[in-house]
Amino acid sequence: MDKLAENITNTFGAKGEQWIADLPDIIDKLTTHWQLTHLNPVNNMSFHFVAKATLNNNQAAVLKIGCDEKSVKDEMLALQYFNGTASVKLIDYHEKYYALLLHQAIPGITLKSFYPEKLEYVIECYVNTMQKLHEKHLPSRHPFRHISDWLKSIDKVTSKLIPAHLLEKAIATKNKLLATSSKQVLLHGDLHHDNLLQDGNTWVTIDPKGIVGEPEFEIAAFDFMYINELANNPDTKQIFAKRIKMLAHQANLDASRIKAWVFVRLILMAAWCIEDNHDPKWVIKLAEAII
Repeated sequence: MDKLAENITNTFGAKGEQWIADLPDIIDKLTTHWQLTHLNPVNNMSFHFVAKATLNNNQAAVLKIGCDEKSVKDEMLALQYFNGTASVKLIDYHEKYYALLLHQAIPGITLKSFYPEKLEYVIECYVNTMQKLHEKHLPSRHPFRHISDWLKSIDKVTSKLIPAHLLEKAIATKNKLLATSSKQVLLHGDLHHDNLLQDGNTWVTIDPKGIVGEPEFEIAAFDFMYINELANNPDTKQIFAKRIKMLAHQANLDASRIKAWVFVRLILMAAWCIEDNHDPKWVIKLAEAII
């Protein structure tokens, strides 16, 4: 809870402090509203309160509560759109308290548990799950934002924490990629290894952002290098290039576009870190290591 409180207050200021103060009461109200028992908060909360729980029909569920109305509503809309296809199922939504009641994936092991020791297995599971998400045809009228909205954060960077040559390269690269993108689907938006959980004999995604863009942008969120790998491997570029090639082959996507989006997404992450008063140092280090 300490990390959650720190992140929320750093990001949302006085609003976040009030939300943290109100959270115990909100949890009590939602527990009563949804008749939840055996509430068990997870130990890796970052920007949402998350707890495993049991419904009155003994079904295993997850309670997720947010401080930011927009992000929770975006997630709710994405969950409704995916409707359980390669995605955890939405049971209910509480508009007043920015809360989601979700099906609990069991056993809930993350794909991260198998990486990088079982690299080929991880890539296969990741790509198969991603492709299931992207199968649905996106109608011309929908409530979702486009990745170009996210990428505006790069254009707004004024901080010297991002070196000028990296920022200039990211702006030029993302403008070229946006101008030449073709297939548009609803993306999960944050498809890293911890957001894929084992549910029975299959894999499901959690925490979707619900953003429109091309599949290469989606797959660029794959965890190509963990921080400990970055620190202990002198051949970062070779490892990165190999994993890009393997992913592109498995997904039948353009390796050069994936590589370009990885770089852009890292600079975007750095921009968001700065916006949220966090240090972007490790993100910058990774961006510099792969170009």
